[in-house]
Amino acid sequence: MSTHRPRYRYVAFRLESPRAFRREEILQVMHALTPPLWLVDFEGTSGLVRTTNTEKDAAIAALNRIEAVAGEAVRVRTVGTSGTIRAATRKYLSSRDRAGRDSQKNPYK
Repeated sequence: MSTHRPRYRYVAFRLESPRAFRREEILQVMHALTPPLWLVDFEGTSGLVRTTNTEKDAAIAALNRIEAVAGEAVRVRTVGTSGTIRAATRKYLSSRDRAGRDSQKNPYK
């Protein structure tokens, strides 16, 4: 048995659906998946789940198998994987926010 703590991976995903979902609706779906995924962040149609490095591929496959949330048909697209929450959010989830922040840093752009 290893005494090392697990190395986590954070998988960003987007839901392709006509409406936005609540966090509780997504949690119900996540609890039914194998391997178990920890929902780190979710807002409307995009989110971030945590898994271990050894279960990363199985976690991505499980996310891609989701067909319905709260009785409505959805398609889940995994956007990317990262080793930290900060990098995953910066790279995959905040593309629309990034433009606003960059223009605020340099008013001459």
